[in-house]
Amino acid sequence: MKKIISTGSLILASYACNTSATQVFDLEGFGAISRSMGGTSAAYYTGNTALISNPATLTYAPDGGQLEVGLDLITTNIKAQNNGNTANSRNASNNRGPYYAPQVSYVSQHGSWRFGAGMFANGGLGTEFGTNSFLSKTENGTQTDLENSSRLLVLRAPIGFSYQVTPDFSIGASADLVWTSLNLELLLPASQVGALAGEGRLTGSLVGPLAGFVGAGGAAHFSLSRNNPIGGGVDALGLGGRLGLTYRISDNTTVGAMYNLKTSVGDLEGRATLSGVDSSGNLLPLAGDIRIKNFDMPASLTLGLAHQFSKKLLLTADVKRSYWSDVMEDINVSFSANSGGAIDIALPHNYQDITIASIGAAYRYNDQLTLRTGFSYAEQAQDNNLILPVIPAYLKKHFSLGGEYRFSEDSALNVALSFGLKEEVQTPSYLSGNELLTQSHSQSNAVVSYTQRF
Repeated sequence: MKKIISTGSLILASYACNTSATQVFDLEGFGAISRSMGGTSAAYYTGNTALISNPATLTYAPDGGQLEVGLDLITTNIKAQNNGNTANSRNASNNRGPYYAPQVSYVSQHGSWRFGAGMFANGGLGTEFGTNSFLSKTENGTQTDLENSSRLLVLRAPIGFSYQVTPDFSIGASADLVWTSLNLELLLPASQVGALAGEGRLTGSLVGPLAGFVGAGGAAHFSLSRNNPIGGGVDALGLGGRLGLTYRISDNTTVGAMYNLKTSVGDLEGRATLSGVDSSGNLLPLAGDIRIKNFDMPASLTLGLAHQFSKKLLLTADVKRSYWSDVMEDINVSFSANSGGAIDIALPHNYQDITIASIGAAYRYNDQLTLRTGFSYAEQAQDNNLILPVIPAYLKKHFSLGGEYRFSEDSALNVALSFGLKEEVQTPSYLSGNELLTQSHSQSNAVVSYTQRF
């Protein structure tokens, strides 16, 4: 099944990577219609992407069948600064962008029912700082030439339906096959390793030997990566799904609700190398098996409103609650070396539940052209004291615009541009507990999709 999903993605794009973190690990809206309207989707029809946003809105799909094929393009600008040193994200390998994420789906009508299936990128994160920034230095400043990077991809393949119970009330549901894959290259200076050990977060038979080699001025480095256009050093398959409903409270006003279930993916497994680095830059590499335990995406609840002010103007609003504290309190890692010995690490994250508010507008200029815009604001889930530069998941504000051009009654092109406005946070320094590390993140992305009705 992993091969089927990977092959499908590669067919859709000449090369397919992950998407960068937007609202934590989630995209700020699925598909060009929702993305251009601030990510709103709970109470109006957003095309076949309703399979992954609110399947009940499929009720408003046109009669017959509908095929949609699309592509996300995401570019990022991530920076970390410390004591006059700067580390910039860059296009250093297949880990880095611009990122491409495919989508394909088909929905058909059977009386009051709509049935559909598709494949979409749910989201992820990604950055690469290369091998020669200050993030690759040991505690005493020795350059290790070891990478600091990440690439997380969460891909969903939903099968779903909607049913029009009455002319005003509809329900829907979809179930997903979820594939999660992760690349990670992470250097932890000796002081961070020592802090983890002191808090009981670093245990196992390898702790003593590695600590003796690293000493007070060294570092430890985790490498779990596949340098391929898609996939990661660790991955796993699991399940997800959602339930939705819509209710038309007047001829012009619809309310909607959607509950997205927490995924059940479990442990990400693969091969890795754990290296001790001493104060002179000498390496003690240990190859072995690694597991990142219980790595799931959270449940969420979305409520939405859509009001048709006139034949030309539609306004929408959503409020979403994402329960990140359920899944990202710690990242638990277990490593077993081929030569014997093991180590367990609990990296503290302490993510908080967050609320996301979104608004959108669509203006039908004429029968061929519709223009759209939107804005969203998300609370920050990450604790500033625990943010790692390779996990940039703290964007809050997104502004978007886009539109639709209809070639005919049965075919249309939708596009969207979304801008993650720059956020800057200050966290404890990698190299000194008395200094602050300044991190900043901004990004731009585009979505294009083609719709063909039958």
